[in-house]
Amino acid sequence: MKKNVSKKIVGIATTLLACASMITGCAGSVNLNTPVAVVNDENVSFGVAKFYAKTQQVMYESYYGSLFGDNMWDQTLSADMTFGESTLENILEEIKEMYIVNQHADEYEITLSDEEKSKIEETAKQFMADNNADAIESMGASEEVIIEYLTKFTLQGKIEAAIKAGADTNVADEDAAQRTFSYVLVSTAGTTDETGKTVDLTDEEKAAKKEEAQAIIDAVAGGKDFDTAVTDTERSVSTASYGKDDDAGMNEAVIAAADALQEGEISPIVETDGGYYVLKLTSAFDQEQTENRRQEIITQRQTTLYEDTYTKWKDASKVSVDNKVWKKITFKDKLSMVSNATMDDIITEDTTTEDTTADDSTTNQQTIEDTTKE
Repeated sequence: MKKNVSKKIVGIATTLLACASMITGCAGSVNLNTPVAVVNDENVSFGVAKFYAKTQQVMYESYYGSLFGDNMWDQTLSADMTFGESTLENILEEIKEMYIVNQHADEYEITLSDEEKSKIEETAKQFMADNNADAIESMGASEEVIIEYLTKFTLQGKIEAAIKAGADTNVADEDAAQRTFSYVLVSTAGTTDETGKTVDLTDEEKAAKKEEAQAIIDAVAGGKDFDTAVTDTERSVSTASYGKDDDAGMNEAVIAAADALQEGEISPIVETDGGYYVLKLTSAFDQEQTENRRQEIITQRQTTLYEDTYTKWKDASKVSVDNKVWKKITFKDKLSMVSNATMDDIITEDTTTEDTTADDSTTNQQTIEDTTKE
């Protein structure tokens, strides 16, 4: 499944609740109830699809607009696709996923609580009350659209959590165990001349670099601690943790050298294409890093279980899209969001049940502006 790069949005309508104004955009003549797609005989309304796409647009433009400028959506990703076209393609896949997953709620006995339903209804009413007719039309919003979207979104999060709860969380120490080492790299990368061209080091220069690495080893042998011996050369000490099926992105020669060390030992020089490494094994069994790795393995198992489950459902689904209606949704009008909340307050990697409904603690003053309008 291809995920939207802006991540799952927490309480999308909630983040827009206190809007003072919206853009006055061209909504077109499509009725909000017109099916834009049919997923296993269930209609996806144009209103829900547009509202979802427009909230994504707001988040993208607020987060990336200052980096990529006014032509963000027109930037070319490939010979036949712009960033805007790619994003809309991803959004359509996410909408399909939301509906397909919702259709399996009964299998996990997932429903919305009365409190969740109440919060969703309050959110929809508040959104409609806080925005003028032009704003509502531009977003493809109606009270019914927002309720349907938030209902689907909330249920999807609960079903996903239920699926992931079925993953095996037993991870043996031998599978998660992490060894941690400190290291320094005396680089043999070439220099850059005044024209910007890379100039490789001579054999004599490389030999001098190797002597610098050996000097660190000798300093430790003479009684200095590893960190001091490294910093005395005006270099920095780095650390890495590794274990089974996890090489921390390090050169295999470096990992082999770390494997050969006992806790507290210093390695001989490890020669690689990038330079000369010197290592110190700081922990033969790093408890903290082992627990972190254990959680990574569990998370990966949960993600794999969800993705495999959804893929099975998707493959068994019948989905049709009315491309003529879908293409009515565009990013032609530039949207931006002014907020007293940071983006980290609004978006997160994982959406939980609590994340998906309105909450006083997540309501922030938001304004969406049309920066292209005079």
